[in-house]
Amino acid sequence: MKNLLLAIILFSFLSPASSYAGPESAVVYWDSPEGKILRARMPADADYWQLAPNFATQITQSYCSVASAVTVLNAMPIPKPVDQTYAPYAYFTQSNFFTPEVAKVISPQTVLAMGMTREQMAETLNRQGVSATSIAGDTLSEDALRTLLKKALVDDGRFVLANYFRANLGQVGGGHWSALAAYDAQSDSVLILDVAKYKYPPAWVSISILRQAIATIDATSGKSRGLVIVSK
Repeated sequence: MKNLLLAIILFSFLSPASSYAGPESAVVYWDSPEGKILRARMPADADYWQLAPNFATQITQSYCSVASAVTVLNAMPIPKPVDQTYAPYAYFTQSNFFTPEVAKVISPQTVLAMGMTREQMAETLNRQGVSATSIAGDTLSEDALRTLLKKALVDDGRFVLANYFRANLGQVGGGHWSALAAYDAQSDSVLILDVAKYKYPPAWVSISILRQAIATIDATSGKSRGLVIVSK
């Protein structure tokens, strides 16, 4: 009887972890065995190959939007500003991103305190000389999201920034920005290059979970999170 009771107690501790089927079951991290398989079959024309050399780590815990933006801007064939840290070499940084025109939309102090909304992200990028289109996540069906990403993530002229809610991915945190880098048809998932590299590695997330995560409501704007499509 004692052995049976001990077995029941052990099972009660072990079974939830081993059988859990929450959101993280749809997330495959870069450095996992499954992640190695996914990255090995990443197509040669995936956006990842342009983004990876310019993949930035956010310099504060609220600068995910800025780090995501400069990652994309540095991957694009556009004129770049000179940051005195790297002078005379031209390169977008999380400091020189805030030009006088960008500061009219949002200040670095506001981003530091509150982050950046989907519409603010699009407008700040438009003021950097690129074309940025904001798409509300709650307007996209899974099929529409899949179709959009399958095309955009192999298009050298377009990049995709995602504003999503971490909890939908089974991660710690709230609203977050990062660039999307590749689509894998076999697993129907996309690769998120998480700019909070000190917190999470890049992760493959199913289209279904991503759609849920970008359709959540941002408390600052009162509107849905979503995507920003960036092109020259």
